[in-house]
Amino acid sequence: MFSYDTNAPIDYDVKTQNWFQLNTSLYTPCNTSNFLVNNYDITKLDQILTTVNQYNGLHIRTIAINGKIPGDTIVVPLGAEVILRVKNRLNTESFTMHVHGLDKQGLWYTDGVAFIQQCPIPVGSDYSYRFIADTPGTHFYHGHLGSDRGDGVVGGFVVMRPEEITPNLFGDRLDIGREYYALLQDIGVVSSYDQILAMDMMTIKYANNMDAQASTCTSDTCWNRTRNYDGSAIAFLSPLSAFLINNKGWHSEKDLRNMPSNLPLTTFLIKKGENIKFRLVNGGIGHPIMIWLEYHKLIVVAADGLEIKPAKVDAIVIFPGERYDILIQGLSNPRQKNYRFIFETMEQFNWELRPNEKSIGLANLQYEDSTLLDTNIVDFYHTSCMEQNKCVVLNCPFRNFAMSFNYICFNAVDLENGVEIEDKEVIEQKVFTEGYEEYFINIDHDNMMNGVSFKFPKGMPYYSNENENQIFTPCESSICNSQTMSVSENMPMMSSTGNCNCFNVYNFALNNIVQLTLYNMGNGGTYQNGFTHPFHLHGTHFYVMKLVYPPMYDENGILNSFSGDIPCHDSMQNCYGLKWTNSSWLNGNVEGMSKNPTLRDTIIVPTGGYVVIRFRAKNPGWWFAHCHLLIHDLAGMAFAVRVGNNEEIPKPPNGFPHSSRQTMQ
Repeated sequence: MFSYDTNAPIDYDVKTQNWFQLNTSLYTPCNTSNFLVNNYDITKLDQILTTVNQYNGLHIRTIAINGKIPGDTIVVPLGAEVILRVKNRLNTESFTMHVHGLDKQGLWYTDGVAFIQQCPIPVGSDYSYRFIADTPGTHFYHGHLGSDRGDGVVGGFVVMRPEEITPNLFGDRLDIGREYYALLQDIGVVSSYDQILAMDMMTIKYANNMDAQASTCTSDTCWNRTRNYDGSAIAFLSPLSAFLINNKGWHSEKDLRNMPSNLPLTTFLIKKGENIKFRLVNGGIGHPIMIWLEYHKLIVVAADGLEIKPAKVDAIVIFPGERYDILIQGLSNPRQKNYRFIFETMEQFNWELRPNEKSIGLANLQYEDSTLLDTNIVDFYHTSCMEQNKCVVLNCPFRNFAMSFNYICFNAVDLENGVEIEDKEVIEQKVFTEGYEEYFINIDHDNMMNGVSFKFPKGMPYYSNENENQIFTPCESSICNSQTMSVSENMPMMSSTGNCNCFNVYNFALNNIVQLTLYNMGNGGTYQNGFTHPFHLHGTHFYVMKLVYPPMYDENGILNSFSGDIPCHDSMQNCYGLKWTNSSWLNGNVEGMSKNPTLRDTIIVPTGGYVVIRFRAKNPGWWFAHCHLLIHDLAGMAFAVRVGNNEEIPKPPNGFPHSSRQTMQ
């Protein structure tokens, strides 16, 4: 913790609830500190702690935006022209900035993907992003180069409709008096940058302590990955230190479970019977987060910023890159002052499939008109969920929980669009004969799509239309997508005759309807190795037409099959280059698609299953698509997108900086 006003480290004593400023003078003892304030002195507390970055309660070096972690939430009206001025004052690192969720129609070069849409912003330089806020709703901004997103370069971004009102379950529309933006982050014991290095050097198991002697190696010193409820892997390469809710988290699980009323938690205020809206954003790097609110229902009213038909649930699972807006109605007769938001990891099992204690984070929903006292009792076991009245959990990455859990799944594909779909041809089930493109992409590993590990170009492809091979390595698709190709567990795929670490690009004709079937099956998509991937597409929202899970799980909820709709079998070396088992589904005639699909920019692709998405390619430019798990993205689980030919793509302004790296070796 530190104060960005005084740049001084701060400490907090949980038992006494006292705050201290460490004395950094070299001429005083190491344990010298100055008392600042006690938690009970509310007036003084607010004044003194306004400039404190609490983070996880420890002293960690991170990247701050205007001194803050996360950066301030930016709120603009729909249709506004926005100028985002970025000053890079880091010592050694370049970076870029991406506003996640904005389509940026006709302004592809303002989207912030390094080497595809711009050159990185050098140290000591200033750079301005100028764009139109063309997509309403809940979004966020983050760095888009290296590990920046996990190291602190992240903040909120909201685009407001004029006279914005919110639907409720009864078909009415509410004028919400107040709303809250909640940016969630997963902070590891090991930094995101060091997680990347550990992956490259294959030293992940030493995340806790690499210097422990082999004879004393225990579960505390030798770490292994964890598994989801269905046995699939969690894509976080470090023990979790804390969940941050806005800028507050706490590193000690013991304190969170035993003394939450003593902790400096993020606190949201509510009155009895009041309707408030929360904009929930997972700005983290690896953990899907299951969110509960003690003794309150969650009414989901928007997904990825866009309105849906309201749905009542008890909990939400939110993956990195996803956003959900929820309504909370204040209780008419609260029985305690603070009700806790409970943020849980999905780490149901350890790597050996033995039960594992999940990590948690907390925030307060505080009734400001209540005279009741706080309590340290938190309903971590969700006792209101009973066998005869199971709790509903939205956005499970599997078909359902094992029977032993008092939860049932409300899967994301079952959400419905809350507004009239204007371009109805995009969602039709029929055999398209023209103006339609269809692609099948297998994302069953952690570093590739369709057997290709993405390699960034040396410069912006737009400016190298005549000599593309000079700035990027082309993919040999006949080799990289081959079912005869070997798979290495830890390294990008390499064939004996070609390079599959290359610039993977999909070219979509302008105004065509595009259907992507993203499937997650094969050697990487089994419960031993597979991950659920949150897939994010820049430059357009897409309709979630179909989302299918494996048909079979064992009695403990562990998946043991693939969906039969795509002919991937255990006996196959890999499952690249496959299409529908039923060939009559080709060219758009897929059975079982949603009749009123939601419009998203991020959607999960479940282990052993698939998702079908559609959109009209009406935003010409160079774009990017990738898994939003940071480690996977950086390892190569991505591809570039070109919509339109070079003549149809809007030209960046004169003088746009685009010098390439083509002379570098």
